[in-house]
Amino acid sequence: MKTLSLPALVLAGVLVIPALPSAPTWAAAGSPSSAEQLLSQRSGGGGSGNRGSGNRGGGRGSGGGSNRRSAGGNLTGGGGGGGQARRSNKNTGFRTASPGMGRGSREPRGGWTGNSRGRGTPSLDRTGSADRNRNAERNRNAERNRNADRARRDERNRGSDRNRNRDNDRARQERLDRRDDRWDRAGNRRDDRWDRAGNRRDDRWDRAADRRDDRWRRASRDWDRWYRYPGWARPGWGPARPWSWGWYGGWSTPRWNWWGPSAAAWGVSTLATAAIINAAVDNAVSSHTTYIVVPNTNYQLLYGSIRPVGTQSTTFSVIANNDEVEITADCDRGTLDGRNPRTRDEAELLNAACQVAFGTA
Repeated sequence: MKTLSLPALVLAGVLVIPALPSAPTWAAAGSPSSAEQLLSQRSGGGGSGNRGSGNRGGGRGSGGGSNRRSAGGNLTGGGGGGGQARRSNKNTGFRTASPGMGRGSREPRGGWTGNSRGRGTPSLDRTGSADRNRNAERNRNAERNRNADRARRDERNRGSDRNRNRDNDRARQERLDRRDDRWDRAGNRRDDRWDRAGNRRDDRWDRAADRRDDRWRRASRDWDRWYRYPGWARPGWGPARPWSWGWYGGWSTPRWNWWGPSAAAWGVSTLATAAIINAAVDNAVSSHTTYIVVPNTNYQLLYGSIRPVGTQSTTFSVIANNDEVEITADCDRGTLDGRNPRTRDEAELLNAACQVAFGTA
């Protein structure tokens, strides 16, 4: 507890000035005037003597009493001794204080101080309240700082979480994209395999259908030709020919003028004999086939289409490169459509047609 100064103790009513000796004692010691002056100085002013009908005893000292006696005007009451003589009517804040400097029953507005030396001693020290205020302010500042730090930390954490979530989302999306790419590539490869297999299957079916259609087409064409052919194209066809025949053939080499140089250029010495050609026609008639394959060639001679033109020429149809072509042959001069054969195959074709038309069978 802080030590109060003397004026503060006087104002608080704690320090009481000791009572002075009574007036007769001062009178015995010295003159009355000296005693009154000294009493007046110690007690803050005593009575001033006779006023009116009597003397006013005590002055308004800080601790003096005020007993009045109006008997004769003698100063009987000293001014400075009696503390119980006159009480002040002003409220000093300690009216309810207990005797002996106790706290009293009423708590001051600033609260009881925790630094008092005894339980019954009041205190005017306000340092505890200031400390509490400073501590409360310090606590509030610390709490605000903690809240601000927590908010910044939470914000950083949220930012980190957002960045982490974005990174995770980006990585997950990249994984999904790579998976989709793998699936797409696998699907494309599977589709390509299926397409290749389907194309090969379709090609096989198309080729088989084309061959079947070709057979049907040739069969239909052959039957049409067979029924369209004249009646001599049957077994015993040689004598059944309704024109003059038997003059062609019977030689080892053809008698055509162009034959020698052309045969030398082609590297041949003779053509297919009459026996080979007649046997081919016999087999075709027996099997109801409308053509014979010209020996040593790819030509198919439609023997039933042979018709004489005059006594030395004939017209016929031949299948070359899947195309049916009608040709006129001069068997005496050895020409096809008025020109000499250009190849050995054309010479063989000319020989076979003339043998069927005018040879011996």
